[in-house]
Amino acid sequence: MADDSIRSDRDTPPGWLQRLHEEELSGFAFAFKARAIALGVVFMWVVFSSSWTRLPVLIAAMAVFFVVGWIGYATAKSRYMLVIQALCALVDVAIIVLASHYPEHDWYEWALQSWLRRSAFLYLVAYVAASALTFSVKIVLVSGAAAFVGQLASFAFVLHSAEHVDSFRGFTAPNALDLLRQLIEVQGIDPVVFMANQLVLLAITTGLIAGAIWRARRHVERAVLAETERANLGRYFSPNVVERLASDVRGLEAGRAQDAAVMFVDVIGSSRRMEAITPEEVITLIRAFHRRIVPIVFRHNGSVDKFLGDGLMAVFGAPETAPYEARDALLCAMEILDTIDQERDQRIAVGKIASTVGIGIHFGPVIQGNVGIADRLEFTTLGDTVNVASRLESMTRQFDAGILLSQETLVAAERSSPLPADLKARCRDLGLQPIVGHAPIHIIAIDRRPTA
Repeated sequence: MADDSIRSDRDTPPGWLQRLHEEELSGFAFAFKARAIALGVVFMWVVFSSSWTRLPVLIAAMAVFFVVGWIGYATAKSRYMLVIQALCALVDVAIIVLASHYPEHDWYEWALQSWLRRSAFLYLVAYVAASALTFSVKIVLVSGAAAFVGQLASFAFVLHSAEHVDSFRGFTAPNALDLLRQLIEVQGIDPVVFMANQLVLLAITTGLIAGAIWRARRHVERAVLAETERANLGRYFSPNVVERLASDVRGLEAGRAQDAAVMFVDVIGSSRRMEAITPEEVITLIRAFHRRIVPIVFRHNGSVDKFLGDGLMAVFGAPETAPYEARDALLCAMEILDTIDQERDQRIAVGKIASTVGIGIHFGPVIQGNVGIADRLEFTTLGDTVNVASRLESMTRQFDAGILLSQETLVAAERSSPLPADLKARCRDLGLQPIVGHAPIHIIAIDRRPTA
């Protein structure tokens, strides 16, 4: 059982490969439907054009051809898919070649007629072209190889037939090649060249179709990767920032260090409120909270690093350097606090359970980059600045404050211009305060607006 589990994980295509795999499975279904339609057209043509002598055999060949196609479609998800497809391709080609050479009267004379008409060759080219519907380069190459082998077998039978006729259409010759040369003399082509041209054309057609599918797959790969990267960026950054970063996604993976403001937001009083509602309502409530505050973060040029239950961590000034990162973070925190507290007052006024938020902000050096495994990467922010901001958020209950920020943050926020007077009026200087796992730091508290 353990081995099966390991094998299953190993066989599961990651990321964009999964998307391509899904397209291949869809291609197999489409190819099977196309085969059924094509067989319907061929059936009507055969009934109209073939003699009653050949008709039963040709109908039986089409029935087998349909069944083989269904087997290929039904086994598309098998781990032995390629082997099965190769066997199916050989059977398909054998049916095409035999059906082309099956005579009304004499095998040998009919083989020479079909050779002149090149009916087997044209059907084989169509067969290889149809394999492109699977959107799989491997299937195209397998089909092309089977068709190449089938055409060689067809030529071998033509040569064999030419050796076993005394005359054909009034032509006689001492050997097979001389007879074939006389048959196509009007075209001015040597029979060996004539047959080689068909093989070369079949190989070129296979290569061109395989190349086209490969290019299409590469295009899908690039489109899926771009879509995935843009969607991932959209989880963290505002739409305008996403547009600027989309062209430099690889730079995010390398990791970078710079100064930034880190903000933690957490809901206070949510446990009591959630005890009275269902799990579905809890999730709905948390999502509604995130929908309210994430746009506020984006409006102040911040990025969402991660969602933490009913809270979140946001970063200002990274990965794009901003001249007012600390100021943006502080103004963002004020807007979040006042927005949520206003809703709190409204709920209290109608007798409902209310909750508010605690916010911690610290400014300093951070490291950013993608972490995780290849198909499960997550962009994150690391460093002591993150730890201090988290500790400040948890201390808001201790000091009965809406926001706690380090003095470094306040200083950085006022570098460009003074902060609004009403904001400064709500500040309390708490002086040096001990921080768990860190040296004491100078903390500033910002009080809530009075309850209306």
